[in-house]
Amino acid sequence: MQLHLAHEPRLTAPSGVVQTLAALDAALLAWLAIEGPTPRARLAPLLWPDKDTAVARNSLRQRLFQMHKRLGCELVIGGTTLALAEDVTHDLDAADSVLGETPGEDLAAGEFAQWLALQRSRRQARLRTALVELADMAERAQDWDDALTQARELLALDPLSEEAHRRLMRLHYLAGDQAAALLAFDRCEQLLKDEVGTRPSAETRALLATIDGASAPAARMGVRPMRVPASVQRPPRLVGRDEAWAALHAAWDAGHIALVQGEAGMGKTRLVSDFAKARGATLVVGARPGDSQVVYASVSRLLRQWPRAVLEAQGAALRAELATLLPELGAPSTAVGEGQRTRLFNAVTAVVDSADAGIDGLVFDDLHFADDASLELLRYVAAQSTRRWLFAARDAELGPAARALVNTVADTAVAAPIELAPLTVAQLAELVDSLDIEGLEGAAVAPALLRHTGGNPMYALETIKAWLTQGGAIEPVRLPERLHERSAERLPVLRNVAALIERRIGRLSVPAVQLARCAAVAAPDFSIEL
Repeated sequence: MQLHLAHEPRLTAPSGVVQTLAALDAALLAWLAIEGPTPRARLAPLLWPDKDTAVARNSLRQRLFQMHKRLGCELVIGGTTLALAEDVTHDLDAADSVLGETPGEDLAAGEFAQWLALQRSRRQARLRTALVELADMAERAQDWDDALTQARELLALDPLSEEAHRRLMRLHYLAGDQAAALLAFDRCEQLLKDEVGTRPSAETRALLATIDGASAPAARMGVRPMRVPASVQRPPRLVGRDEAWAALHAAWDAGHIALVQGEAGMGKTRLVSDFAKARGATLVVGARPGDSQVVYASVSRLLRQWPRAVLEAQGAALRAELATLLPELGAPSTAVGEGQRTRLFNAVTAVVDSADAGIDGLVFDDLHFADDASLELLRYVAAQSTRRWLFAARDAELGPAARALVNTVADTAVAAPIELAPLTVAQLAELVDSLDIEGLEGAAVAPALLRHTGGNPMYALETIKAWLTQGGAIEPVRLPERLHERSAERLPVLRNVAALIERRIGRLSVPAVQLARCAAVAAPDFSIEL
């Protein structure tokens, strides 16, 4: 049963039937949802402050009886202390409001009204802080449309806030719309006059003078943002990785374990996934953020991608060992003792080495995210297996268990670990030219890209995306010297992956952020259907 208490109070039953809640019922339920279990002796005078103790308690008892009768379900349980029933959920944890407008005449003024006002005030402050942060992030990224959207939300939240009016004026001006900025001041001036009987502050009038006196708005005059081409989302070919590509093929052909290392953004995943496609009959799997909190999470994911027919064709004893990790295979082994771990490790090795799987080798990406138990098992299986193996990891983020696996690979592999280095100026120029973007010449922008990104391929591509969406590197920059001098100043400085992702996510709507979280958890399994 779902309580909707943020705005219009109502209840949605499991059948989907929606019922409106009375004001007193909604007040009682909202208190229990936020404050938790509460003694009857506390609730009665809270909701009926104008009645004596005995009458208030009787009113509470009657109210609970009538609510149960009217709704046909038990939302509140308990004797001396009342609480929401266990199967009841509500929407107040992350809501920006409580009970929408004033709940009605059934509620007398008193402590509950003060509590309700405080709850609404806190949530409005929380929403205001979030909107300010989103607006600031969008402004820093020069995403004027998103920044203006957040600014309008702030103004709707507090129409008498001069700070919110100034923000809207400033953003219109920075976006190149001087007329809209002046109109924003007019609305501010009129509202303050009508509602408060005052005029805008000196700070607001100073901003008006800046806008009114400017001969040219500050930002994107005549330069339109460009839709990011698909080539920037995924470059048509690998650049600067010829040596790594050759080394991978050599190790694979020789049946050796290969290891690709490099910092975030160097293109490890693109390299090993393209390699797996080129070789065929290769299973690609990877660890994910969060795997470290779940024992055998990474290996369980590997086994679930193994052909199901091969798993089910194993003997009963081996399937029972595998069922420890894959409950869908049946009842797990109940054997205990020192040999339990060894039997599990040998069972996984047997499956990986099964000849009828139709798989020549395995690619295991993002090793640095794997849980310790999986890393220990993988270390054993890779040493015993006759399959070809390719691991990829961020060397600087390896924990002790991952480091032990990498050291084992390094000791047993004939070929040295493949280190992905930053791209050179020439390689960056080749990467830019491969994108085939009109007006963007590799030789002209590569030096600036190298200075701003350190040669990190992902940083370079993200910089180009930002460059295009912010209106840089378009029509007026065909000449190499102008492109180098003028547009390089607009390149965003991206110091690490976390900052880059934070900036990108900060520009998304709330539903988009939720979808991004879902995609991050699902990782390679993400699909439109999911």
